[in-house]
Amino acid sequence: MAAALTAPAATAVADPPPPPVDTMIIGGHPAATALPGITSLQYDAPAHGEQYIDYHTCGAALVFRGWVVTAAHCVTDPPAGPAARSSMLGRFNADPAPIPTADKAFQVRTGSLDRLSGGETATVTKIVVHPGWKWGDGAPKSKVYDVAMLKLDHLVQEPTVQIARIAAQPGTDAKIFGWGVTEPDSTRTGLPRRLQQLETRVIAPSRCAEAFIAAGEVCTNNPSGTDGSCYGDSGTPALATIDGVPQLVGIASRSADPKFCGVEPDVFTSAPDLRNWIYHVARTGNAT
Repeated sequence: MAAALTAPAATAVADPPPPPVDTMIIGGHPAATALPGITSLQYDAPAHGEQYIDYHTCGAALVFRGWVVTAAHCVTDPPAGPAARSSMLGRFNADPAPIPTADKAFQVRTGSLDRLSGGETATVTKIVVHPGWKWGDGAPKSKVYDVAMLKLDHLVQEPTVQIARIAAQPGTDAKIFGWGVTEPDSTRTGLPRRLQQLETRVIAPSRCAEAFIAAGEVCTNNPSGTDGSCYGDSGTPALATIDGVPQLVGIASRSADPKFCGVEPDVFTSAPDLRNWIYHVARTGNAT
């Protein structure tokens, strides 16, 4: 996931400079099937232009029939002022003019390879952000907690994804899925409709030191030195096959390189490390 992996906001101006907000998968390939839980997080913000209808912004994972989990930076506003220019913040969201979260009506589509049709849709009725989320302030000494739970307006019928019980260790094979950018120069041309996937591997945390990786996060490699997540892939799930079952081990957060996709490893929030919190939110609807 380069920078923050959220999808870049569209604009009516021809050939605008790409706002590096979301990440897409570079070097991946079309997914053959939509594995359980794979979800497109979208929003409507018609006051900002007709292009912001069913606008894919991030990935997510359906962990319960009424809840999806995604990255916190996908559903919160970055801090204003000097902090917004910090190197850490730039890895999450470098869009010079983001649409305020309050102007977005979020919905999801899950169970489909196509982000614009098929599967099942639901409206997001509540956003629960981890109370420790502070846009990376204090990392790597402090945990980042780039995670949020989104409540849906009804219980969907699509299959959910299991949350792994144990954090993925270096050497673990994983697959990442998303509708993010697929070519290094394609931030100007829009996102793919078809779900993409990339085979990757968990590597030593030291490889993600430049991304201020902290406890509770995992680092994934960039195959061939060119492949990885990109704009539009924030919040997208990393799945590892455990006991023959694809299980959620990571939630896409940021890249070790704030400017270019695929050239450095990526940081994922470790889903197993937050498993108890995810269950708590689903049971109570509250962050604490």
